This record gives sequence, structure tokens and C-alpha cells, in this order.
Amino acid sequence: MLYRTTRGNHDVVTAFKTIHTDCYGDGGLFLPFKMPKLNKAQIDALADNSTCQTVAQVLNELFSCDLTAWDVESAIGRKPISLSAVGRRTVAGEYWRNSGEDVSAAVAALSQRMGGGEDPTNWVQIAARIALLFASYGMLESTKMLRVQGKLDVAMPTGDFAMPMACWYARQMGLPIGNIICGCNANGGFWDLMNHGELPTGNRVVPTCTPEANIPVPRNLERLIHGVLGVEENKRFLLYCSKGMTYALSEEQVELLSPQMYTAVISDRRVATTIPGVYRTRGYVLGPYDALAYGSLQDFRATTGEERPTLLICDRSPIKDAAAVSRFLKVRESDLQKRIQK
Repeated sequence: MLYRTTRGNHDVVTAFKTIHTDCYGDGGLFLPFKMPKLNKAQIDALADNSTCQTVAQVLNELFSCDLTAWDVESAIGRKPISLSAVGRRTVAGEYWRNSGEDVSAAVAALSQRMGGGEDPTNWVQIAARIALLFASYGMLESTKMLRVQGKLDVAMPTGDFAMPMACWYARQMGLPIGNIICGCNANGGFWDLMNHGELPTGNRVVPTCTPEANIPVPRNLERLIHGVLGVEENKRFLLYCSKGMTYALSEEQVELLSPQMYTAVISDRRVATTIPGVYRTRGYVLGPYDALAYGSLQDFRATTGEERPTLLICDRSPIKDAAAVSRFLKVRESDLQKRIQK
């Protein structure tokens, strides 16, 4: 597998470099020279694979690293993903159950198994999430928790934009993903870009109850700009970011970019009501970041009337935010673990 960068450098590098180097010398982010694509027969076969088989298969497509299912199992466990029903035609994909309460631990373990470091490079972080998405789809098809019968929508918090881009690339690779639904907090620069065609790159960060999503201009947004609008537009985007200026799109560019993903801004107040509301009606404990995703999904369905089967990405345990979750649920932190669905 050969790679190029998002900033137009014509040099080609090997997958080995992307495992060991975060970005190219020009600061560009790595992406495959030609994105691999699974055919329909391979997608259909995911239901018969174990989770670890699928993760190994996808990572081998992206890195040619000869991983086996045993390699993946030894790194992240036999069942690195749990599925839980969490609403109408919605299943939570929990990527934290067997990974130290955060998907980043699983990504780090996979990085080391592929010969990289415990601090995964930018592309490894995205590629590992792509593999987990394919494995999630296989589990959904195998368990019949959701009858997809077409395309699957995916909802997630925006954060550093690694998961939205993993979904975008997975769709390119043949995974039948429909809408990519992103939940922002009050620092929703991405919402401004997708809805108004403008992104203020010099805004101050607003404190929220989801601090890890307090990223007005996420680094991986560069990948989407490059993928949809091209190299030269990405250079213009980066120039405006470097000067703290407002980056603006033409109407034609907005028409190209906005269908790629749906985004909603979810306030702290709404996070605080969503968590007890879902627990009361569904018996499921969302974390604050999950509530961003869940709220954006509800907004999407209310706005569009679409109700496709949806995978809600939950990559961080509510225990990591126990103080906030217990306050929203009005329980003691010591009792929170009992309420988390087994």
C-alpha cells in the first residue's frame, strides 16, 4: 500500500512510514494513494466473520501488515465491541468495554501490534476506527439487532474529527453507510462551515461539559476539505487557519460539502437532559459525548423525517465522566457502575 498527503506533495511513501510518522514533512496528513474497496461479496461475508477477523482484514487492506485474527484478539480481546439497543432503530456500538474505558487504548494496542508505537499516528488512529466500523457492521448483520437492508446511518460526537473521517473513508471503501451524523458542542465551528459556508478559525474556546470536543477547527477537517474540494482548496483552508481568519466557501462549494455529513450543535443543557431522559425511557446510560451524538441523531430525524437503522458510536465509557453523569442522573458516583448496562 502506497500513500500520499493531503497537501499535494507528489512524493509517495509506504504504509510503514504512516505507522511510524504522524505526518509528512510539509505537515500533510497521509491517505492511501488509491483507497482499497471491498466488493459486495466481501461486505456480505462480514456477518460470518468474527470481530477480530474483520479488524485484521481491514487493517491488512490498509497497511499490508499480515495481521491475523489472533493478533487482533491478543491486542484488544476477543470481543472489543459490544452492541446495546438504545432507542428506536438505534444500537450503541461500545468500543470501550474491553479497552480501558476508552477506544484510544484499543487503537494504541493495535498500533503496537502492527509495529508502531503506543502513541498511534494520525492515520493509524483513523484506520483502526475504520476497521472497528466494518466489524460493527458485521456484528449488526450477524446478530440482527438492526435489520439494515440497505444503508446504515452512523452518529458520533465530532471531537477531533477522527471518527467522522473514519466513517467517510469506510463509505469510500464500500461499507454501506448512509448519513454521517455529527454532534458538536458549543464550539461548533464545523456546524458553521456546513450550514453557513463559513468557519471562524480564530474563535476562543467556550468551556463545556464535553471538553475533549472543544475543538473549533479539528485537525482532521483538513481531510474532508481535501477529499471533497481538492488540494488547492485545502491549501487555502490551511492558509486561513494559520492567520486565524474566517474561511469562507462559495455556494457551489457548500453544495459539494454539506451533503457529506449532517451536523447539529447540542448545548450543555441538552446534554444534561438527554442523559436522564434516555436512561428513564431506555434504561441505558449515555456519557456526555454519547449525548452529543444521540442529540444530533434526534435532530437529524426530526429535520429530515428519515429513520434509517443507526449505529451510535460510543467510544468512551460514562465512567470516564462519572462526576457529570452522576450529577445529571442524580445518583452517587459509587452507584453509577450499577446502572451501566452490562
